[in-house]
Amino acid sequence: MSESNEVNAQSKTKARLLSCNLFLRPPLIKNNYSDYKEDRLAYFIDNVLANYDIICLEEMFSFGSSRRTRLLEAADKAGFKYSLTLPCKVEFKIAIDGGLVLLSRFPIKESNTMIYPSGVFSDRFSNKGVLYAKIELSEKDIIHLFITHTQASYMSAPPLTDKSVIIRQEQLFFLRKFIDKCTLNEPLEEPIILVGDLNVNSRPQPNSPDMNGDTAEYLNMIKILSGEGIEANQIDKSTSPDERLYNNPKIVKIIDTLKERYGNHPITFGDVIIADDGTISPRETVLTGKDDLLSQASLDYILLIGEQSKQRIWVDIQGTRVEEFFVNNTSNYPFSQLSDHYGVSTHLIGS
Repeated sequence: MSESNEVNAQSKTKARLLSCNLFLRPPLIKNNYSDYKEDRLAYFIDNVLANYDIICLEEMFSFGSSRRTRLLEAADKAGFKYSLTLPCKVEFKIAIDGGLVLLSRFPIKESNTMIYPSGVFSDRFSNKGVLYAKIELSEKDIIHLFITHTQASYMSAPPLTDKSVIIRQEQLFFLRKFIDKCTLNEPLEEPIILVGDLNVNSRPQPNSPDMNGDTAEYLNMIKILSGEGIEANQIDKSTSPDERLYNNPKIVKIIDTLKERYGNHPITFGDVIIADDGTISPRETVLTGKDDLLSQASLDYILLIGEQSKQRIWVDIQGTRVEEFFVNNTSNYPFSQLSDHYGVSTHLIGS
């Protein structure tokens, strides 16, 4: 490499982005013992925080706990001078915040939030929604970052007619409209990035003949976010085959960076160990709920929205990865993994 090229490479703006469901639910909500929430937060602060420049967290709840406050204080000391949290819309006597936190070493020039309409099952008590940040990596390099955590399902491979799936698809439609609202007048060269635990399992069931394929719900998610929308008769058989739901007049391209990187949908939840004799066992049992063991799901995403060819920020597909965050047990931690989810990360490279 020539001296001038070395200077150009060194002068490029670089940032490492992480999204992770930290599984720090409010007090008294737990799978095993206490879910070791205090210890895991301390481990995250001591061992993970400093390794990234922009961090997006799901299930980092403030309800009934000071953990979020302690995280924000630690992040500030570590150089994350900018942060956002999702406010709690108190319309009920019991209202739990949405658990979203965004930390940034770079200035947040604009921000916005949206809370989804009430969910179903236990999610109806949480104000799930979306955080938006317009982040200035340099004077020339701007990104539009959205973080969300959508309605969960409480069964494996729910059908498209399941109530949780219908709610989740509706939330994705609201999300797409919110993205349009926040980026309406922004230049095309500024990338739009969506991250989070979308609770859409894109990975086919373990006995599927095509493990490199896509689930029906994942394809619906991509259709909704792109603006194409989905066929209404998937949910209501009495509707016309030509009738569509959740469509948008503006069609955009969606790139799933993790699928581009791995060639399939990598496991981010309910991972397994496969022995030489083919026996399958759960990789983690301390935090993961019993019903979720062996689920082998892909729920966590880094999605690029819009036409990437004109954008100034390069999202490094080969640098995109699943962060397993296994814990070094030389210190005798009672858990072997930071969360019941793996994190996902990528590198942003500016001009």
